[in-house]
Amino acid sequence: MTQNRLPYETRAGTPSESDTFAQLLEHLRLAEEAAYLIGHLRKANDDDLTGQGFLAVGELLKLTQINVTRFITKGALQ
Repeated sequence: MTQNRLPYETRAGTPSESDTFAQLLEHLRLAEEAAYLIGHLRKANDDDLTGQGFLAVGELLKLTQINVTRFITKGALQ
């Protein structure tokens, strides 16, 4: 029988909020890097419109990271 594992870090079987936030930010960072890379590759292959679109997606993902971080720290201060 296969044991189902949660994809989240747990403390005594309960998901850890701080570890889950860290995981969320890491996934956003990786998505940002991938969007930038795809954008640069598209532009290098003379697809400027799509390339610029992916670069914009990378910027939006960076802003999302900043906003999530602000949200996390404001929630921690209350």
